Amino acid sequence: MFTNVSPAEFSPEQSAFLNRFTQSLHLISDQAENIILGVKDIHSRHLVGTDATAKILALTHGMDLAGRLDREMPCEGTAQFADSFVAEDRALLAEGNIDKTIKILRVCHYADGLGARVFTKHLLKHHPSCAVLGVVYHAHTIGIDDFLSIIPNYIMEFGAGCSFELRSSLSGGDLSQITEYEHEICFLLLLNWDFGQIADYMNVFRPRPNKPPRVADSIIKSKNRICEKLKLATAKLAGLREALIAAGMQKKMPDSFLRRMIGSRIIG
Repeated sequence: MFTNVSPAEFSPEQSAFLNRFTQSLHLISDQAENIILGVKDIHSRHLVGTDATAKILALTHGMDLAGRLDREMPCEGTAQFADSFVAEDRALLAEGNIDKTIKILRVCHYADGLGARVFTKHLLKHHPSCAVLGVVYHAHTIGIDDFLSIIPNYIMEFGAGCSFELRSSLSGGDLSQITEYEHEICFLLLLNWDFGQIADYMNVFRPRPNKPPRVADSIIKSKNRICEKLKLATAKLAGLREALIAAGMQKKMPDSFLRRMIGSRIIG
């Protein structure tokens, strides 16, 4: 059974382990200037990071991160949405699965401008003592143009700062019955796309060979099925949108959207 250990309670062996990890990050910074990688303690206070991590947070060197919380970063975009980042850390620490990995699509104003980055997080484990010492994170950048070409009005709807949990299926109550196709429809409805726009989008990215193209009525029927699955008293769009936001659907981006953003593809 692994237990979470605060830095104040590190044993000499655990401290030595973290020091070796820190030296590895220094070496990475010296040899690869663009790698975003770092570690926080179990209280979401940064312990160390690469120089590339420091630079997107308006700092200079990786060691400048040490001792700072996200809300204490000079990068206003990070500070503004710090509560979301901390909530992600806490959820991972409370998961109970020490091998759990989560991926977060984070869109906000970094020190190098508005950007979209995928952050992968996993636990920093010290196996000899069965201890979790913190959360390791690393990130890669997705072109903001690619992001906006897929979700063109997300920022207008929900703001420039957001963390998305990327998942192939939804969990919890009636959400678990939502298919990936329905998940995409829900997400686009939250962006105030109309039924015709969604039908056109689906005809491009989810073509149906030997079947007629989707029309607005096709999406309306899907919307009604979603309302039934969520046990909504009415199938009105406003009620569905309200229920989806209450369930945090705007932060649960379909995996299929991310797959379409990564790489070099002509999408329009």
